[in-house]
Amino acid sequence: MNPFNGGWVIIATLIVAMVLAVFHLPETLPQWLGWLRPSWIVLVVFYWVMALPQRFGMISAWVTGLLVDVLHADPLGVNGFCLAALTFVTWSFYERLRMYSIAQQAGVVLLMVLGVELIRMTVQAVARDGGFTWAVVLPALTSTLIWPLVAAALASVRRHVQVE
Repeated sequence: MNPFNGGWVIIATLIVAMVLAVFHLPETLPQWLGWLRPSWIVLVVFYWVMALPQRFGMISAWVTGLLVDVLHADPLGVNGFCLAALTFVTWSFYERLRMYSIAQQAGVVLLMVLGVELIRMTVQAVARDGGFTWAVVLPALTSTLIWPLVAAALASVRRHVQVE
């Protein structure tokens, strides 16, 4: 068995998530729609840690987070910390999470994304003298709603390419 079998798929899905995270809305659409953008990277990391905890770990999450910091121009390390914390929590409960229904997993996604977004907002408020807003709840809600589609799509890709 090749230990790198399918590793490129994990990297490709993370790249797609990063592209979706920075994809600009057309100028004709209202800017507030940007708040409704799901946390694509959190969803993809959550899926891979839950599905293949032996393939996607803390170091992978930290490096992905550092790349996201550069991508979003966030303070260096904030997304690395958030994704590493998400990975730790998911690692701790991945056997239980796998047995949950997709609706129960969506509830977990709501809590995870909300936690990540609150940490990011707090760090940005301190680093940039920004404020707190309730709009941080919107990405958590849209991520929760889109989780069944993301999980099904990634599971289909995983089965098709036989990522192990």
